[in-house]
Amino acid sequence: MIRDRGTIKWTAMMLPEHVESVKEAMREEEKETQPILDEDKIQEMEQLLLEGMEYNLFLQYHFFKNGSVKQLSGRTIYIDPMKKELRIQDRHDYTHYIPFHTLVNIQND
Repeated sequence: MIRDRGTIKWTAMMLPEHVESVKEAMREEEKETQPILDEDKIQEMEQLLLEGMEYNLFLQYHFFKNGSVKQLSGRTIYIDPMKKELRIQDRHDYTHYIPFHTLVNIQND
């Protein structure tokens, strides 16, 4: 079996600018695209969000940021319709601002 080192083998012969551009291309390739939510999923998330606000529940928020889905645990303290964002307070009392259009999923914690 041949053990090839792939791009590592050629980095010694490449300029630093080229190495950086290859690494950047690899990072770009790893990025995901934001999922498109259907109407039922949006209504389900909205219902859970309103219940969480009413009963002061901790929820798991999944949102899309910088090419990947991030996760945040906290409770919704305010829904801002003008800025179209949620204000979520985590367990350390830090407030996070999550735009509506980045939300992918909301679950019970």
